[in-house]
Amino acid sequence: MRIGDLVKSNEVMGKVMSINMRDTIILTFQGQTVIVPNKDIFQNSLENFTLSGKRRFELTVGVSYGDDLEKVKQVALQAVKKISVLDPEEPPRVFFESFADSSINFILQIWINSTEQPIFLQGRSEAIMLLKNAFDENGISIPFPIRTLDFAIKGGQNLSEVLQESADKKQALAGGGRSI
Repeated sequence: MRIGDLVKSNEVMGKVMSINMRDTIILTFQGQTVIVPNKDIFQNSLENFTLSGKRRFELTVGVSYGDDLEKVKQVALQAVKKISVLDPEEPPRVFFESFADSSINFILQIWINSTEQPIFLQGRSEAIMLLKNAFDENGISIPFPIRTLDFAIKGGQNLSEVLQESADKKQALAGGGRSI
């Protein structure tokens, strides 16, 4: 670890500003200065993002059950190749992950050619915009969550049917429903 490195230790992530005899000073992405005792750094794991010169992020994306998954994969990979800060040595990868309530979810792994936080965020932002545009152009839908509400004692009955039955009962009671 050196001054200027991007590190994460004990849930503190930021740039190393100074390394002293007793502590290390880290400037977080939110602008706070955190003084971390060196004992904590040496006794716990330390992630150094600077050593590799690149960073990876993962996007989890959901697509409709009706979409062709091979097409989804090809469109997604083609779209993210246009990211301006993409690491050319590490191709993006797609892994389908789960069957969710309203979508089939996949993870898109993308490497950025810098460890700097603004460039990292730029790459992720570009990926989201490029994916959305490519999916729109290719008729691939990112579904909204779907919820089914059941208003009846009998499952599967339509709301309009329940309302009509309720109105019929009220009308029968209002008409007296009695004969003289």
